[in-house]
Amino acid sequence: MVTMGVLERAKRASGLSHSEVRPYICVNCEAQFDVQYHTCPACGKYDVRRAKWMDADGADR
Repeated sequence: MVTMGVLERAKRASGLSHSEVRPYICVNCEAQFDVQYHTCPACGKYDVRRAKWMDADGADR
């Protein structure tokens, strides 16, 4: 069974999706990623969270 998450990732990887916001964001440097890292590749901090869980000011919802 294929889930929508897999289809959305495939569309995003192929360029068919026009989503500007990537699903994961570093709370420290605000870098955005398609996958959730344990450590942010940009700044090295350990606070990469799901973007939809964040408010516009960076606080948890």
